[in-house]
Amino acid sequence: MMKNRDVSKERYWRKAIRRQGKSGETVAHFCGREGMSAHQFYWWKRTLRARDRQSTPEPQIAADGDELAKQDEQAGNSFVPVRLPFLTDAPIEVVHPVGYVVRVLAGFDPRSLRRILATLDPSSSDPGEN
Repeated sequence: MMKNRDVSKERYWRKAIRRQGKSGETVAHFCGREGMSAHQFYWWKRTLRARDRQSTPEPQIAADGDELAKQDEQAGNSFVPVRLPFLTDAPIEVVHPVGYVVRVLAGFDPRSLRRILATLDPSSSDPGEN
């Protein structure tokens, strides 16, 4: 028999997990300070991660390489989840809305990339930068 989910508990633990991540503290220290069980914390973290995986389907690649763009459009999604594998020194490809393609290596300088993009499309640059 399946239990009904307690939405308020789930919300509470999601917030706690986010706070711990932002705090920079170890789970043990965070839980001690918050007066919660580290065992429960880990259980909820594992359970919520599994629930999220079940409710979020993995992006599929169609035969022509198109990532189900039609489904995303129908669902009204503006963004597609992206995994960035920085395991190699393979370049990251940035496609500017105007059509420029810039390839940078992992570990690039973000300020330099902003300058390059601003040079390519001055209308999109922030006047306070540079």
